[in-house]
Amino acid sequence: MKKPNLVTYPALITPDENGTFDIEFVDVPEALSFGSSVTEAVQHGQEALGLALYNKRTLPKITPIEKIQQDKHQLIVLVMVDLNVIKSQVKRPTVRKNVTVPSDLAQRAKEQGINFSATLTEALEAKLEL
Repeated sequence: MKKPNLVTYPALITPDENGTFDIEFVDVPEALSFGSSVTEAVQHGQEALGLALYNKRTLPKITPIEKIQQDKHQLIVLVMVDLNVIKSQVKRPTVRKNVTVPSDLAQRAKEQGINFSATLTEALEAKLEL
């Protein structure tokens, strides 16, 4: 199953003793960040969430808000991230691969200006359900 583009996860925002706000995601514990305000913490949390989810084949199950345990000083927020935006911002290292294709297919692709690297990448991502 293909991952959705827009995902929303609940997060806990906790004020700390330095006057900043920590943000953590119940379902994505590796996504941690902070900010000097709640708004900034959410913005930084959005980036941390996107990067944490970027390489996951399947997305973690989302805990319903009513099941989240919070301390009295914590705030629950919903953070939405567009995984396509994250994907476009992450620089992926590439490797050179030589491939063999039927000559008539290669000729037709060349005539239509098809980029072989982009096409192979798209096909592999589809095959791997990324």
